[in-house]
Amino acid sequence: MKKIEDIVTDKLIDMIQYVLSKVIKPDINVNSVRDIDEDMIIKLKEEKNIEGIILDVDETLRKEMKKIPKHNDEWIDMVGKHLKIIILSNGIDKNIEEHFKAKGIDYISFAHKPLKKNFLKASEKMNIEPDKIMVIGDSLFSDIYGGNRNNMKTALIKEVEEER
Repeated sequence: MKKIEDIVTDKLIDMIQYVLSKVIKPDINVNSVRDIDEDMIIKLKEEKNIEGIILDVDETLRKEMKKIPKHNDEWIDMVGKHLKIIILSNGIDKNIEEHFKAKGIDYISFAHKPLKKNFLKASEKMNIEPDKIMVIGDSLFSDIYGGNRNNMKTALIKEVEEER
């Protein structure tokens, strides 16, 4: 049984998320990254002039600091055929950093999202103007607000699909 403090904390978090959802709006809402399929990527390139993706890791690509599921790893490979990718994470994980390095994908850790600095650094590293970048992440505040305030398109991910 939950303690009263935990119940109150959960309710406060729900209330804050609700208020944020009324003010901060993503361009796209999807259940998981895999809902952004190859057809949608091509459409984003053609219609929105998207050239690059800033991608969050935790609770976007993987759940609870576990390994990235194979199907999400394959999704990253598919996206990489069409767009430049850079990882922007508030966390620090050397194993994940090495994983992306092996794929030729830059990784910016301890990013202090939603502050502008590292969103702009990611834009510079990819050599793409901010308005041609889409930020994909699970946090309305860190990812979506951070992307919006940098004039980037945004996609909010609801959950990470576990390995099947």
